[in-house]
Amino acid sequence: MGRLFGTDGIRAKYGEYPLVKDFIINLGESIGYLLSKEDSNSNLLIARDTRPSSKDIETFLIQGASKYPIHIYLADVLPTAALSYVIRRYNMDLGAMISASHNLSQDNGIKFFSSKGFKISDDFEKEIEDLVMGGDKKKGKESIGGKAKIIDNKKDEFVKEYIRFTQERFKDINLSGIKIVIDAAYGAVCNIADRIFSELGAEVIAQNNRPEGKKINLNCGSQHPESIRHLVLDNRAHIGLSFDGDGDRVILTDERGNVLDGDYIMAISGLYLSRKRRLNKNTLVATVMSNMGLDEALGKGDIKILRTQVGDKYVVEKMVEEGLNVGGEQSGHIVFFDHNLTGDGIITSLQILEIMKEEDSYLSQLSKCMEKFPQLLLNVKVRQRKSFSDIPYLDKTIDEFENRLNNHGRLIVRYSGTEPVIRIMVEGKDPDTIKKMAYRLAEIIRKDIGV
Repeated sequence: MGRLFGTDGIRAKYGEYPLVKDFIINLGESIGYLLSKEDSNSNLLIARDTRPSSKDIETFLIQGASKYPIHIYLADVLPTAALSYVIRRYNMDLGAMISASHNLSQDNGIKFFSSKGFKISDDFEKEIEDLVMGGDKKKGKESIGGKAKIIDNKKDEFVKEYIRFTQERFKDINLSGIKIVIDAAYGAVCNIADRIFSELGAEVIAQNNRPEGKKINLNCGSQHPESIRHLVLDNRAHIGLSFDGDGDRVILTDERGNVLDGDYIMAISGLYLSRKRRLNKNTLVATVMSNMGLDEALGKGDIKILRTQVGDKYVVEKMVEEGLNVGGEQSGHIVFFDHNLTGDGIITSLQILEIMKEEDSYLSQLSKCMEKFPQLLLNVKVRQRKSFSDIPYLDKTIDEFENRLNNHGRLIVRYSGTEPVIRIMVEGKDPDTIKKMAYRLAEIIRKDIGV
């Protein structure tokens, strides 16, 4: 049995290991044991997105954790970023977010947050894994029959508190005269995002804004920002905001219908905050997947980039380690420590809107600060994880292509931490060359372990 935790918690298709009833109950028991081991007044906060299986997973987690005398707060449907904030606001000890983020409804997952609002450490993940895989939980303050206290009457309060929090962070913004198109992806920001922006004065047109979990992320949201392009253009909106299922990321569409990913967001925000002397150490954090165009754009402002492996968790760890306040991923998962401690699609959107208002500029004009290198991303579905050295010709071909790119491009081949796929990214100055390289690598992988 390998590690249960990937780059974003535990993730699988619901009904397949590890997201099966017995495992989830066992996981709940392990969490309950760890919380009650030192203090029987410990608090566990559980939130979820809208997908149908999220309620089942919540039920099984409670069933396991309830064997220990802790307090379990149920937040119902709540964005991940709201969970991170509520944990801190109400002095909770641990948070469990049930979501598969940008994945479709058949997938689900569980990610845990510490009392400080950060995703839990690798060491804590290992501690949970050891217990789930057979560790002794009998020494905890277990109460067979369950004496856990379930608190489920604060759901509306949690939502209102998060809305108040986000609006307070940007209380000086007046969005009157701004027209916004929102794609809520049938997920956790439904009926939250539109309220936040409209109460700040914006005219809001919302799409996929119902909590219909079977449709979550289906041809919509951050994975399909093109789905609101026509709404932005037809309504002459100033900006389109495409969220994912749990609301921790956002992809932008400018008033001309151009899609702007997280690299553009970091370039616009980084340069703006640097000019305002609000960018700590004039440095931000990105992952290895961010385009080389981001380096060039920020270099014009003498802004340094520190790169990490893929995963917002690693971005946040580097930000903490280096004392920085901005970091993110190309996927639209951006972290502004001055506002929240995890990726927050709504906070990110408000940051961009603040820049648009203060600079009195259209988003298409702001985005001219960066010119992307041609880049191709391919996902290859695989039936098993295999060392690259055991896939015929793969290592040799990667080395050959990296030598050809030299310092004028980049090549990354990696297993996803959340899906059974290998992700291929090739970046360079010649589109035809990077296309041939990416498809050749995909062909090699498919021939050996492809689905």
